[in-house]
Amino acid sequence: MRQPSLQRDRQTPGYVEARDLRHLASPGHRENRHRGVIIKPFSLWTLAVWGLAFFFAGFLSGRHGSDFPAAGIDLGSSPIQSTQEAVQPPAIPASSASGATSATAESNAPAVTHVAMKDMKFSPATIEIKKGDTVEWKNDDMTPHTATSPTFDSGPVASDASWRHTFGEAGSFPYTCTFHPDMKGTVVVK
Repeated sequence: MRQPSLQRDRQTPGYVEARDLRHLASPGHRENRHRGVIIKPFSLWTLAVWGLAFFFAGFLSGRHGSDFPAAGIDLGSSPIQSTQEAVQPPAIPASSASGATSATAESNAPAVTHVAMKDMKFSPATIEIKKGDTVEWKNDDMTPHTATSPTFDSGPVASDASWRHTFGEAGSFPYTCTFHPDMKGTVVVK
């Protein structure tokens, strides 16, 4: 069996060798070349620009708390309002001998104040409590947050989780979220 040679293959009737290479640089030939990646009907540049635009629109709407509820859907109760709730022991009947003492103890009972972490804000941003009261931070956002001050640190508080701290000294305690430095709040203890 004979091995085909390059010289013999060039001599077949269907082979035409382009001896004039000038036509490769002609304007008609240059038009056929692509000037970049094109995914019909959009170029890669157009897709990248629109992708970035959608990314930033989603990021900013999530960061600034834009809600887009469907028309006519009741989302339930209004947002959580921060209130002071007194932690009180069970009521003691007035006929007991220590009735006067328990009334005094109830008025001095420590209170729990709730702060919501929602829409990249502490709500309320500033609270006033008494010495010995407790503050509970509840994360109502999708991302973790912290309540961090030089005197206390919650560490990461996951979504739908909470963290408590009892304040034993009077003073003003500013705090921030270490993940989101724009989130700021203050606890004033009297």
